[in-house]
Amino acid sequence: MKTLPLPKPVAVGSRRTRRAQAFTLAEMMIAAFIFVFMVLGIIYTWLFGLRYDELVCSKLGSTDVSRMSFDQLIGDIHSAKWWKVGNGTAASFTACTNAMNQVGNALRVSANGNTNSTAYVTYYFDTNQCQLCRVTNGVATIQILAQNLTNASGSAMQFQAQQFNGSLAQDWQFKYNIWAKLEFCQYQYPLTKVGPGYYYNYYGIQIMACSHCPN
Repeated sequence: MKTLPLPKPVAVGSRRTRRAQAFTLAEMMIAAFIFVFMVLGIIYTWLFGLRYDELVCSKLGSTDVSRMSFDQLIGDIHSAKWWKVGNGTAASFTACTNAMNQVGNALRVSANGNTNSTAYVTYYFDTNQCQLCRVTNGVATIQILAQNLTNASGSAMQFQAQQFNGSLAQDWQFKYNIWAKLEFCQYQYPLTKVGPGYYYNYYGIQIMACSHCPN
């Protein structure tokens, strides 16, 4: 009977020997180190996506709410037969007189051609509560159009009557533009702060509208 020769012993350090060997401790540490950093990178990317999605949802929500609120303000201005800029609250209003800048925290508009009519709507900035309010004469309910307002630029939370070139009007004789600027210290739905230490100092919206009929 023919016998097969025994396999030759493999020399230490040869290719077959290296294939059969396990990872060294240093190789295991390096592999674990790389794996941990990959997991941390994935988690960080996931958290960043969640924060960005929250910010985008807040922007979209605040934009939608602001647009719906300002549509009512612009509609009232467009349909007004007369308007007056001044200072006031839900209970009082003092209009700016002629020969002075038409600037104030409140705006009163009416679709009735009679300037003495009591059918009017008053918009005013509540600087204590940092919000824009709307109240109809004879109705006790106050409608809040915008909240979380600030005055970071110094020109927000006020109404202005402007001429065609952007200068301030000083009388009631012509059909001027009504200008207002709102600056917010946080987004809404969901609430996202934008003040110092956050993404932005503030975000603002400017509106300008003109009544279709002269005063």
